[in-house]
Amino acid sequence: MLKGKRIAVIGTGYVGLVSGACFAYLGHRVIGLDVDTNKIERLKRGEVPIYEPGLDRILKKAIEDGNIEFTTDYSYAVKNADYIFIAVGTPSREDGSADLSYVESAYRSIAEFIDGDDFKVIVNKSTVPVGTGRWAKEFIAGLLREKGVKEPEKRFEVVSNPEFLREGKAVEDFMNPDRVVVGADNREVAGLVASLYEPLQPPILITDLPTAEMIKYASNAFLATKISFINEIANVCEKLGADVTVVARGMGLDHRISPHFLRAGCGFGGSCFPKDVKALIHTAKSVGEEPRLLESVIEVNERQKLRPVEKLLKHIPDLEGRTVAVWGLAFKPETDDMREAPSIPIIRELLARGATVKAYDPVAVENARRVFEKELHTHPQRLIFTSDMYSALEGADALILVTEWPQFKEVDFDKLRGKVVIDGRNLWNPTLMRKYCTYESIGRS
Repeated sequence: MLKGKRIAVIGTGYVGLVSGACFAYLGHRVIGLDVDTNKIERLKRGEVPIYEPGLDRILKKAIEDGNIEFTTDYSYAVKNADYIFIAVGTPSREDGSADLSYVESAYRSIAEFIDGDDFKVIVNKSTVPVGTGRWAKEFIAGLLREKGVKEPEKRFEVVSNPEFLREGKAVEDFMNPDRVVVGADNREVAGLVASLYEPLQPPILITDLPTAEMIKYASNAFLATKISFINEIANVCEKLGADVTVVARGMGLDHRISPHFLRAGCGFGGSCFPKDVKALIHTAKSVGEEPRLLESVIEVNERQKLRPVEKLLKHIPDLEGRTVAVWGLAFKPETDDMREAPSIPIIRELLARGATVKAYDPVAVENARRVFEKELHTHPQRLIFTSDMYSALEGADALILVTEWPQFKEVDFDKLRGKVVIDGRNLWNPTLMRKYCTYESIGRS
């Protein structure tokens, strides 16, 4: 039987809430902390403030077992935990570097409540630039020294434990990890953090702090590179009459390549890939390197997001006064996350060209309303969010599929008859679709 450890998780977003709930489900005693009072009140009532499949069930069980609680009180969280996980946002600045203000604020608050006899293991789950862990050790030690703590270096240790959770499959990924990476200068403390995952029996990689931090960035950058690569290949396939879906299948059969992330479409988005690639570019430049491949990954992706509009213009060159349906707003299925979603530049470009947009998404509409607040004010009659997928098609001249939600696959094709359909995710069979509509996809002739 697992003897539960005392864990505090600072930040109750995707990473923090999933990690905290899953640790509690495994039998650890977890305190979830957030400065957002409204979010904490909802969590205390057992309400999940984000859309993540399976999280409500995991959280309910953890609450019923008495293994998780929520607070806005840093003092309570720090004093009642031995392991303090930081899972706050690290958004991109304008220059591409990671904004560490939330992480630094967490360090300050933790240091404020570490007493002279404490020993705290401070674990970075937030994605932070390489070198942050060692900087954090000096920073926290300095704060403790200022308040009179003797030998502050003996009161805490900083560990890197990067997350590899996919939105929409985060619970599944936590409970069935490909690997757990733990980086620390103190190998014994690294082993203690690794032991928190013992019930899952995952592959464990223990390394130093900067290496663990780099593993996270390198992993996301490589996956983003595969996506931009296959999108470039797709665009060439169209010109040559080749089918990118078959090309990707042929590539993926090579075990050195694998089929994962070789699916052409209208680009990647989300909270990780765009900002992490940009942060790695900034880090590389800061040490005198020219990351040309990584810069191309971002450039290709930004162009690819507008590829569906380019295809639409081939069939309807003037969109003034025309109506375009958009299916899918979230950056990927099984999430309501709109961060860096391809739907954003697509809809803004359609509006700029005078089109009326009727958009639908199974779960992301409320978040989309916030993203498009300015457009809803400026074009209240030309940006309409519908309650179901077929309502979006009423009166539409064209449809752009942006997010490949499963429900879009089994469509009533008669409702697409006579329309221009741009399949931004290669969801449908071209031969079948062309019996009903003018159809284009990505990388398929």
